[in-house]
Amino acid sequence: MNRIDLHMHSTASDGVLTPTEVVHLAQERGLTTIALTDHDTTTGWGEALAAGRELGVEVLGGFEINSETDLGHIDFLVYGADAKNAALQDFLLTIRDARVGRARGMVRKLAELGMPIAWERVLHFAGDAQSIARPHVARALVEAGYVASTQEAFDKYLNDQGPAYVHRLEVKPQEVIDTIHQAGGVIVLSSPEHSKTTHLTPTLAEMGLDGIEVYYFDHTDKKKAELLELARQYDLIVTGGSDFHGDKTHAELGSVYVPPEVLIQLKERITTRQA
Repeated sequence: MNRIDLHMHSTASDGVLTPTEVVHLAQERGLTTIALTDHDTTTGWGEALAAGRELGVEVLGGFEINSETDLGHIDFLVYGADAKNAALQDFLLTIRDARVGRARGMVRKLAELGMPIAWERVLHFAGDAQSIARPHVARALVEAGYVASTQEAFDKYLNDQGPAYVHRLEVKPQEVIDTIHQAGGVIVLSSPEHSKTTHLTPTLAEMGLDGIEVYYFDHTDKKKAELLELARQYDLIVTGGSDFHGDKTHAELGSVYVPPEVLIQLKERITTRQA
């Protein structure tokens, strides 16, 4: 039985459940340790940690962050960073501010494609989220009747090659890695098969990458074996999780098996980074 899930999102970014609801669901599904990894924010940590204490679920504070340069789009997961680190919070705020302009750009492109949606509806779906993301635009498209599902919205318009896609703020991977390390955090390459970034592992390892997400919902056994070999070769820890959002575009919470030793290695690396 799986007990660990180290990759999930709440309403603090682009998930549909609040941090408290995510922890309740984790407890219902028999998970003993989870990591809340919302995009570009630590806002949900306090609520999730409080729920975890009440329900007996260990909650690790994490977040997902991106780099976009000539190397391409890279997704990272971060664990154990100091949420009170001013430089880290300034960095995350800059990225979140850029996300607003990016989402507005998508709305403009959709209007040009004959699918106008109101910016106010995107904000409605974002709710109290600190980070506006593509799923919020996708949900507005569904509401307007242009697509039948958020998955269709991504498949036809919002994916990285889609006609309504807008690039993220350009942030170099070395800057991301250094900022995370300065805040005492561990940084992991997220969903390398899904993001087509496996080939960047050697380059990122030289920059200080700590780990690689091996256990992910669309990683085959063959892919997991390849990633485990890369981790061994470059002295990287491995992590894993469902990437749960609650909107059926990703896997269900707790559905991806994560071996217990993964959590042990992650905690050891966090301790080393914070020493």
